[in-house]
Amino acid sequence: MIHNARKWLVVAILVILASGCALTLWTAQREDDQLREDLLITTRLVRSGISSGHVQALTGSEADLLSPEYTALKNDLLMTRSADPLVRFVYILGQRPDGTVFFLVDSELPESADYSPPGQVYPEASAILLNAFVSGMETTEGPLTDRWGTWVSGFVPIGDAGTPGTVIAVLGTDIDAWDWNLQIITACGPAIIATLILVFFVLIFYYVLGRNERERQILQESEAAIRKSEEMFRTVFEKGPLGMTITNEKFRFIKINPMFCRMVGYSEEELLTRTFADITHPEHLGEDVSQVQRLGEGEISGYSTEKRYIKKNGEVIWTSVVVSAVKDLEGRFLYFLSLISDISERKTADAERQRYANALEQTNNKLNLLNSITRHDILNQLTVVLGYLGIMKMRFPDPALQEILDKENLAANTIRNQILFTKDYQDIGVRSPQWFDIRNVIETAAAHLPLSQISLQVHVDKLELYADPLLEKVFYTLLENTLRHGKNVTSIKFSFKTLDDVLMLIYEDDGGGIPAEHKEAIFERRFFKHTGFGLFLSRTILGITGMTIRETGDPGKNARFEILIGPGAYRFAGSA
Repeated sequence: MIHNARKWLVVAILVILASGCALTLWTAQREDDQLREDLLITTRLVRSGISSGHVQALTGSEADLLSPEYTALKNDLLMTRSADPLVRFVYILGQRPDGTVFFLVDSELPESADYSPPGQVYPEASAILLNAFVSGMETTEGPLTDRWGTWVSGFVPIGDAGTPGTVIAVLGTDIDAWDWNLQIITACGPAIIATLILVFFVLIFYYVLGRNERERQILQESEAAIRKSEEMFRTVFEKGPLGMTITNEKFRFIKINPMFCRMVGYSEEELLTRTFADITHPEHLGEDVSQVQRLGEGEISGYSTEKRYIKKNGEVIWTSVVVSAVKDLEGRFLYFLSLISDISERKTADAERQRYANALEQTNNKLNLLNSITRHDILNQLTVVLGYLGIMKMRFPDPALQEILDKENLAANTIRNQILFTKDYQDIGVRSPQWFDIRNVIETAAAHLPLSQISLQVHVDKLELYADPLLEKVFYTLLENTLRHGKNVTSIKFSFKTLDDVLMLIYEDDGGGIPAEHKEAIFERRFFKHTGFGLFLSRTILGITGMTIRETGDPGKNARFEILIGPGAYRFAGSA
């Protein structure tokens, strides 16, 4: 439809423009003819006041300036010029026997720049003007350009009073072409304005038609979208996997889908006579009603909860409920829409998991108690064994026996260290990770070690790490290993740097370093100069929150441990 309207619009505009142009041209031509007729009438009136005898007395030379006839004619022309503001020049032209046209008298004062003295030749004389001398016929010409400008001129011959039919001069009047065209344009104004108004109305009509068509299309599309949306909602409501209910402001059911009916065991007809409060477990009713009231009053936009419904047969089911208030375009309440899913199986599974978790916790507590008692008893017995071994070393100096006693003493201490290791390992992961100020942790660990002869530098800014509560043991182990195994250590430094979104916490000392073949072995659960258990525990503690540790120092020069911390496990205090 719009396409056809556009085609007819083009046709209508072309017809209007063509008609308007034709009317304008016709009006312009008619006005031009009328103006030329008026110009000739004006020129005839001027001619009627001019004496042929005065004209015949002129010679077309400077001598005329002193003649009374010239003066009389000059005054007549000046009066005519001043009487009609449209007339710019009034003049009388003569013609010599050789055909040269010259001025006899004009309407300009001698001091005017446009003044033409008697006898001044007019070489711009047109064929129409020359014909006026020959034919004696009144005529007009122009617009025509000469030295004074562009003019439309009216010519009326002046005849010899004594010899009828003889032309002795031609009277001319000039109107500026600008004023002439302005009058024609003014006359054409109504036709032009009428044409533009018609075009404007046609465009307005087309715009209104197009707008109405667009609105109609939008309305159709909106109606189609609404129908599709309603159909989708109806399908979801009737066949969806979730229970759905619509209730009014008094909590009474006004529509229920089949899934919810199956959940609670009631038919739709039975539920339509009830409110949701009638089938809600009493323990949830108070909070449920309070939240729905807040929702209806606009305090909240929606709410979700887990609640129990009482089925028709008396059984109880656990559900997850999401409720929202549906309003119209003006914000007026329409109804409550609820989405309900049956979570009874999940609740049963949660209860079962909790039962197992409680049982496991009790078992762990018993095992830990048993471990603690057994560990305490074994350590007590080891203390006794080590004491007797010490007494035997003092009482039996035999070298062969001393060597056996040393081995027994080493074995007993190894057993003791392994039992202490089980105590530390048992505590890993028992408590939840938390955020630690790394400067405080390092300084606390260092306070328990003799570091007075070593320069300790801690350049960690306000770094915090999310780690197991045993984090302090990691830094204690690093510092202790430096004291135990470092050679001539004078400096220990903590620093950090970032690698994309990973932060690297660096520990460096200027001791002897770690041999290349042992860089990974020191983290295993075996001995390397008494460091195995400590660094093994350190790696395990860091691993609780996803951190890793590695040794990258230069063998024989320095030890360098790098702890890599992923995003989410580090932050800087005070940052946004």
